[in-house]
Amino acid sequence: MRRSGILLHPTSLPGLAGIGSIGAPARDFIDFLARAGQTVWQMLPLVPTDDGGCPYNSTSAMASNTRLIDIPDLCGPDYELLSQNDLADAPNPERWDRADFAMARQWKDAKLAIALENLKKGTSPVHEKLRAELDAFCKEAASWLDDFALFDTLQHELSEGPEWKNWPKGLRNRAATSLGKAKKQYAAEIEQRKFAQFIFIKQWDALKKIAHDRNIKIMGDVPIFVSHNSVDVWCHRDLFELDEDGLPGSVAGVPPDYFAKEGQLWGNPLYNWKKLAETGYAWWLGRLSALNRLVDIVRLDHFRGFEAFWSVLATEKTAINGHWVKGPGMDFFNAVAKALPDLEIIAEDLGIVTPEVEILRKTAGFPGMRVLQFGFPYDEANDHHALHMHTQDSVVYCGTHDNDTTVGWYLSLNEGLRDRVRTYLSIDGNEIAWQLMRAAESSVADLCILTAQDLMSLGSDARMNVPGIAKGNWMWRMTDRLPGWTADRLRGMTEVYGRAPWQQIKKKPAENK
Repeated sequence: MRRSGILLHPTSLPGLAGIGSIGAPARDFIDFLARAGQTVWQMLPLVPTDDGGCPYNSTSAMASNTRLIDIPDLCGPDYELLSQNDLADAPNPERWDRADFAMARQWKDAKLAIALENLKKGTSPVHEKLRAELDAFCKEAASWLDDFALFDTLQHELSEGPEWKNWPKGLRNRAATSLGKAKKQYAAEIEQRKFAQFIFIKQWDALKKIAHDRNIKIMGDVPIFVSHNSVDVWCHRDLFELDEDGLPGSVAGVPPDYFAKEGQLWGNPLYNWKKLAETGYAWWLGRLSALNRLVDIVRLDHFRGFEAFWSVLATEKTAINGHWVKGPGMDFFNAVAKALPDLEIIAEDLGIVTPEVEILRKTAGFPGMRVLQFGFPYDEANDHHALHMHTQDSVVYCGTHDNDTTVGWYLSLNEGLRDRVRTYLSIDGNEIAWQLMRAAESSVADLCILTAQDLMSLGSDARMNVPGIAKGNWMWRMTDRLPGWTADRLRGMTEVYGRAPWQQIKKKPAENK
């Protein structure tokens, strides 16, 4: 089935206090998608981030990013937890085109604290219903929520700082006495964090229903690795390759490629896949199950790491000196298929793709990714990205969140390569973003994903991420909603190439009379 969608992380939407939200701004974007004939909304990981905003370096693989909560919605009839006066002090950033994650955390956390107190004191039927739902949520999510709420509280309250490896020994090693004492001491802070997770889920469920009502599926993202400074490693040290002090001897990364000449030294701890296999991959299945509650489609980041992953000594300064170690392969994906048979998975198979990786992807039955920007120049290493080499079992992009915008990419090429692009696509290059998007829509790939930046023909200033660069990423934001004419133009292009939802309805054959 041919489909089309847009990649836009919710942090990039308009919204109060320097960040997008899953309230009215997200609902407006769903309206845009429906008008434009799009049926997929792709996002980056929805996990908590630090003030740098990187969704691939989170403190939890299960929890959600509560900075995305829509505070104005808490004034509405479904909540009755805040008043319009509570919104009067909303910060007004000077640069709306850049997210301010610290501002969002401070302001929204303060409003959520007021909301929780109002919920406790509230006497209306709405408040009674919310209290019952909160209690049910805390029980349902206890397997990860209790640990996360405590971990996140300790990160912010302990004088030793946020890294658990520096905490007092009892807390670092999760001694029962120390944990019990901390839970009592910080009971209010822990309660606040559970409440925030509940509000996110409640707002998200409402948004997801709206998306489904408009025939739109949400695509989420699973980073293959987790941060060492995460509740997952703190609670499940036996599932990772760590020494007796809980520190990694080797860490994750990727060798040099077209993204980075020195490779990318991510620094994440490596999995103890043998131990994970002994548990039936229970932790991973729990992780995927939690995400599947939020989204309809899952993009597995760094898919090749499940076939073999790049291991680098923790003492190295770059990822150049490393070696490949075999991953779990089909044994893992067989377990996923058995536990989550309806989960739709897309493999992010960019970078170094060996025949073994390709065999694993095809055996698992996952579509891979094709990026048009990588098809120029056309060479043996990137020939599968060229438009004429695409296959149906793939997802086509002009560029991903790790690439420059199409306009920025095109302007960075030398004139000879620009001429190659124009000749290959039979275009003049004057509207390069729309011309490359048209090429992507024409691909035989079953799914086409475009970016909001390309719809707006934005340059490199709107780039979301530069791999290998630690600061300044993840901050781009829309200054206003996408205009209706853009939706109409995209809809027309989507229809031309048979990707609109109404084109998927098969007509019944005429009856013989």
